[in-house]
Amino acid sequence: MDDPFDLGQAVVYYEPDRSLGARIVAQQSVFVICNPQIPNQYVKSVVVPKESKEPLRAYLTQLGLSQTALFGDIPGLAAANTTRVGLHRMDLLTPEQQRDLGNRAYQLGRYDDALAAYEAYEAKRPDTAQPYCLKGDTLAALGRFNEADQAYTRAIANLDQPAFLDKNLQVNPGPIRNMMSPALYYNRGNVRAAAGDHHGAVADFDIAFQHDGGPKRDILKNRGNSRFALETFAEAHRDFEAASLEREGSDLALAMGNCKVMTGEFEEALQRYANGSSLEPEEMAANCKESAERVRRILEMLRGHDFQVRREGFVVFVETTCARGRPIDFSLAGNQGNTGNIPSGFVTARGGDGYTGTKGIAVRFALAKSRPEEA
Repeated sequence: MDDPFDLGQAVVYYEPDRSLGARIVAQQSVFVICNPQIPNQYVKSVVVPKESKEPLRAYLTQLGLSQTALFGDIPGLAAANTTRVGLHRMDLLTPEQQRDLGNRAYQLGRYDDALAAYEAYEAKRPDTAQPYCLKGDTLAALGRFNEADQAYTRAIANLDQPAFLDKNLQVNPGPIRNMMSPALYYNRGNVRAAAGDHHGAVADFDIAFQHDGGPKRDILKNRGNSRFALETFAEAHRDFEAASLEREGSDLALAMGNCKVMTGEFEEALQRYANGSSLEPEEMAANCKESAERVRRILEMLRGHDFQVRREGFVVFVETTCARGRPIDFSLAGNQGNTGNIPSGFVTARGGDGYTGTKGIAVRFALAKSRPEEA
């Protein structure tokens, strides 16, 4: 028989609320999928042919739905287990059914439920990569970055093991490794950056960049953010510039301008900000425009005067004889945060947003008063 759930493109999906009855929840929405929706005035009932009932029951059993699962409450137990019928043992969910339950919960934003299902999946498939990459995405979404790092590390360690799409369908390690490696190193780099391990993040982004098919612009941008955090501004600028060759954007123009500001190259910074003020996304373009205006003011104040630049952390001090009395502060917007996690590859769930990065680092400019020996 044809797959009764081969519904084409437009699928209506409903996840029952937990406040509903146990039987409704136990159905896991399977009995409310329809395509297209059928108006009540046209169809009052659906007749299932007798010869289709057993194949349908077998199909539902594969989905973890059976009489025992659906009617596991007290009335169902009493009706199903009489003196004439022996007590039935409920079959446990397969590893892949646990995975699919986790996927549904993840896609609905129920990350704690998803994590519980993925941990059950992991317990049954401890030597495969998929449970750990799904756990990593979920832990990242929960903000538990160090645990997500550990999960991605376990996934990477198991990339040379076969994967299971179903209990009877294995996939050899080669395709798994090729498809999952870039995403796993990229995602682990993201959570390491979130946890403050920018050296580890750069190392992971290096590996992700070497693989074919990875998101080159996002890898370069995120690696640039970690290098910026490590105060290696020339290297960060090279990453942002290379990312802009993949696709220009105001986010990268802002980041490049900030790199130039941190090294005291204000003319170059102004050029970057001015270019970014006419690019997408609009929020970063507005930041570029504002930063450009403030750097113009700095350059106007410095025109015709000698100056020296020193830096303390992410604060640039411009020392010049034109600045006397109280220092003048200029605050600029920080870099846009990292682009978030991507699908880990050979799994049925989408990858999820995971870590979406920080808002970057705000840079403050102060024109310091002259030194005593120059006064």
